[in-house]
Amino acid sequence: MKRLVLSLLLATMTLTALLGYSVDERRVQEQPFDSEVELGKIDFSKPLAPNQLEWVEQATISLLTVGSGDPLYAWFGHSALIIGQPSGGQVMYDYGVFDPNQKNFYLNFARGRMYYSVWESGASWRIEDALAEKRDVKLIELELTPEAKLATIKFLQNNAKEENSTYLYHFYYDNCATRIRDILNAATDGEFRSWAEEQPTSTSYRQFVQRYMSHSPAIFWALDFLQGKTIDRPLNRYEEMFLPESLHQAVLDFSPFLADEHILQDTSSDGVRFRAHTKNVNHDWAYALFGILLALSLYALGRRHQRIASCIYGILLFALGLLGSILLFMMTFSDMDMTWFNENIVLMNPLLFIGMGSAFAYTFSGKRKGKIAKRTFQGVFILCIALVVAKGLLPSLLIQDNLKIILLLLPIALSGATFHGWGDRKKL
Repeated sequence: MKRLVLSLLLATMTLTALLGYSVDERRVQEQPFDSEVELGKIDFSKPLAPNQLEWVEQATISLLTVGSGDPLYAWFGHSALIIGQPSGGQVMYDYGVFDPNQKNFYLNFARGRMYYSVWESGASWRIEDALAEKRDVKLIELELTPEAKLATIKFLQNNAKEENSTYLYHFYYDNCATRIRDILNAATDGEFRSWAEEQPTSTSYRQFVQRYMSHSPAIFWALDFLQGKTIDRPLNRYEEMFLPESLHQAVLDFSPFLADEHILQDTSSDGVRFRAHTKNVNHDWAYALFGILLALSLYALGRRHQRIASCIYGILLFALGLLGSILLFMMTFSDMDMTWFNENIVLMNPLLFIGMGSAFAYTFSGKRKGKIAKRTFQGVFILCIALVVAKGLLPSLLIQDNLKIILLLLPIALSGATFHGWGDRKKL
């Protein structure tokens, strides 16, 4: 009876996640400071007074691009704007700054409500920090009209005020690079966006991210698992500028900026850390190979040491069930919209904990209790096959790029489904 109640509870929790896969969009938390709205209120062609013109002609605006760093959040690089003042001082404005000591930071982060800020700071020490961390550092001095230059400086100064500095961060749509992209677009009266949107790419958000994460296949697989089909459409060049390096290159290519590039540090030949791929990479075969090798290892282990193999199967079910539970939470209770509409919830969800309990019961008990674990793996295997078939029949509907997830799970599920130990347990 207890097992039935637990099964029904977990089934209900899992089915609830289908709300996240429905066609009903949910309302995301309101943006505290919507830069595009605020930029729309500014006249970037307003005539200047003589004293303003004299001051702004001596001022400069530069785009700073910093390459990949060591922490996960720094793998994708960073963008900032630097204002060179006539007095000689340099002020840096950069978005995407977070404070882990912020009240309820981790709770808000888990719920997808990432309240990040724009910082106003001295440019010199920030650049020196990046140089000391052995990161690529590049500067582009932008050629804007005096009117657009002054309006941009005023916008940044206003945005950096305490009452305006906080905004809701989004990894793809509202980050350190996209905020600057939008400012530059407003400063060119929309020409920057029009130019970039006319250049389609064949690459999706997911593929761009993989270029920067392929050096860490386990972390990429886990984060890739949590993201649904919304990141699988081809982007245009304007959307591609969610990456600092893409923004940097676009600014160089956009002729009205008449950009002049200065390389402050290039670590490409130093081998300090990974370099992002410049083209799409596909390592689905590697995940499939890893799954096959793991499945064969478990098969060989199970022939000699059934209890150890059963314990490992239980650990695998726990890990997969935990990741599925995180996805369930994010699909139903989080504002992270990239996790919605996620096919992977069908393959990995809290129901796997039932199979985990069965595997551990078989491992530590003399009774035959491994049948549920076996059926759990059989179910995962069947669902993997069914999803592949469904994708072949409905390619325009099931567009999520999750083949790497399926290819890793499939051999492991087959191994667990055919594990001959779950019936008569032998001694070590």
